[in-house]
Amino acid sequence: MVTLLAALVWLETDTTRVGFDPARNGAMVSVVDKASGREFAAPQVADAPWRASAPLLYEIRLGQDSKTRLTEADGEDVSVKREGNTVVITAPRHKDAAVGVECRFRTEPGSPLVFGRITVRNETDAPLAAVRFPALAWPKQLGGAPEREFLVWPHCDGCLIQSPGSVGWFPQLPYPGGASMQFMALYDDTAGLYAACYDSRGHTKRFGIDRGKDFLRLELLHLPPRAPRGEWRMEYDVVVGTFRGDWQTAANLYKSWAVKQPWCRRTLAERVADGDVPRWLTEPSLFYAYSLRGQLPDKSATGGWTNRLPQVVEQAESWRGLLGGPTTFMLMAWEKKGPWITPDYFPPFGGEQAFKAATAELHAKGHRALVFLSGLKWTLRKVMRPGTEMLDDTAEFEKRGAASAICGPDGTVQKFGDPDPDKSVGTGEHAQICPATPLAREILLGVSLECQRLGIDCVQADQIVGGGMPICYSASHGHAPGGGTWCSDALYKLFDEIRREGKKRDPNFAFAIEEPGEFFIPVLDTCHTRDYAQGRWPRDGAKTIGVPLFTHVYHEFAHGYGGDSCGVSDKPSLTSLCQQALNLVCGKTPGVAVWTRPYDPKATDAAQQRMLRSHFDLWRGPAREFLVFGERVATPPLNVPTVKHKFWVGTGKPPRELDLPAVLHSAWRLPDGRTGTVLACVSDKPVAVEFYGKTMTLEPGQAVFLELASR
Repeated sequence: MVTLLAALVWLETDTTRVGFDPARNGAMVSVVDKASGREFAAPQVADAPWRASAPLLYEIRLGQDSKTRLTEADGEDVSVKREGNTVVITAPRHKDAAVGVECRFRTEPGSPLVFGRITVRNETDAPLAAVRFPALAWPKQLGGAPEREFLVWPHCDGCLIQSPGSVGWFPQLPYPGGASMQFMALYDDTAGLYAACYDSRGHTKRFGIDRGKDFLRLELLHLPPRAPRGEWRMEYDVVVGTFRGDWQTAANLYKSWAVKQPWCRRTLAERVADGDVPRWLTEPSLFYAYSLRGQLPDKSATGGWTNRLPQVVEQAESWRGLLGGPTTFMLMAWEKKGPWITPDYFPPFGGEQAFKAATAELHAKGHRALVFLSGLKWTLRKVMRPGTEMLDDTAEFEKRGAASAICGPDGTVQKFGDPDPDKSVGTGEHAQICPATPLAREILLGVSLECQRLGIDCVQADQIVGGGMPICYSASHGHAPGGGTWCSDALYKLFDEIRREGKKRDPNFAFAIEEPGEFFIPVLDTCHTRDYAQGRWPRDGAKTIGVPLFTHVYHEFAHGYGGDSCGVSDKPSLTSLCQQALNLVCGKTPGVAVWTRPYDPKATDAAQQRMLRSHFDLWRGPAREFLVFGERVATPPLNVPTVKHKFWVGTGKPPRELDLPAVLHSAWRLPDGRTGTVLACVSDKPVAVEFYGKTMTLEPGQAVFLELASR
């Protein structure tokens, strides 16, 4: 079958033309970029046998196991009508299933996008489990240069997947959660395809990509609360459109919507000015990850591992001597029983008295302290090291935690991970406490305030990545089983309470989560970011390249620190130098990590010292307003050589090699129109750079900031 374009029902904007096929029950079979003529709909799918192809508009999943699936191809008595600026597709029933669907797509004046919504009327006894909409499909290869094709992937801080048609597997990104934002894009040098959800309420959904033989397909799953009967009406728009440009162009499309949402009511500068976010976060300090259980330089004296709490202040002061500023000391492995053992945290490792004395001395010398909590996980069983005794907290969990734990679709408590450290890192075998329960509040709020009492300035709810939790199907936790907005609402309320209660005791208290999530910006002081990461989680997939996607959209609204695995070395290391420079050019705090290894800050390699000092100096000087509070703007490439960098991705695995510019850079703008650019040399030799008609030479590790006249 060959689709006849003249027979389609069309919607059109200044940039995009979308065609729906009445002969295929309204399937979206054409998405054209008008400027270039590029057709993004996959012809291999559009011309497939009528009822044999996968969905091209929607897919309805029914039942606890989601196995019953209905697509537009199953619709009966379907109508496809154009009503002014809207196309309405109505399927009153599907095969023998009492399920009706209505899809409405519209254009809006001045917008380049097509907006869509779907309503599902389910009159069966099987609950509505998920709705896939829209089911966009595009060719595996857009043109003749697959190496120039990129998928914009909103995984945490953001990344690109190069030549996505050659990638074998794509991770599922929950939102809120691993998807920090709600858009994706595909582009090459000719044109791009943009798809997004414009949802300001935090409805549960999942972003993914399916592979077909000759095509890729967007798997955008909307996950409503489970109900056996009734109507589910999408409360937000999905949008589709085309563009010409790169990932920054796509990010700007999304940003034009995002800055109007509740999480962008106030800029970071406004929040700092009125005391909502503590000022110390925006002043230069080194975020330093150092394990309290670790090694001293003289391993023979202790047998290797020892209590390093007595060395904390000495380490902080040594860094001050090197960089001329304070340290925000990330006290790793601080928990009573061991790293990531939760929720039995207290007394902290080394004893309460010694711990409080260490944080008090840090404060007396102008430093700060930060700890991670293991989210809402409850450790059940874990082997701390090979050959050691098994930690087993299942009896206490059954007594105190099981009734509040996240349940699967069958109503039973879900367990995750493995006690074997070779099979599961972090918390070992564990359950997760549902954020809607009183126990969740007891754990996160109670532990945060106790940490504050012990002298901790910033508490991070680690392992609630981007504000995401597994879906809970319990019928006894006070929320609707399944998806919806209840989980994001519960976490938002809990994060807000932690901040309010902490700031009552000390206005300088700060709260963070692991990785950014747009929905939670107003109830966070900062977040742990990994703009410095390449080749490892969350940028560990095949052909995955990290880009500052979240930074580009939200930097002027959200603070981020770069920390827990950014390298530092006493030997020349282009990897560590590049990671430190990425923190700088992405507008994040300086940060390095040594974890358990012994380290003398004064022995830091000269180029890395220069980079870290430059970071401090720029945050103190005229670059401060730009790098801390400014808006990142589209940054064209520099004409500089490339340098091969090796990024270590895990024990026993070969490093990831990437050719990166010898000088990393980024451009920034302030509300008054002033612009500026930061440049950082990540080569092992001096590099000449021509910038706006001037030539300068940067030494390894040197960074500079150039302010340009307002335009």
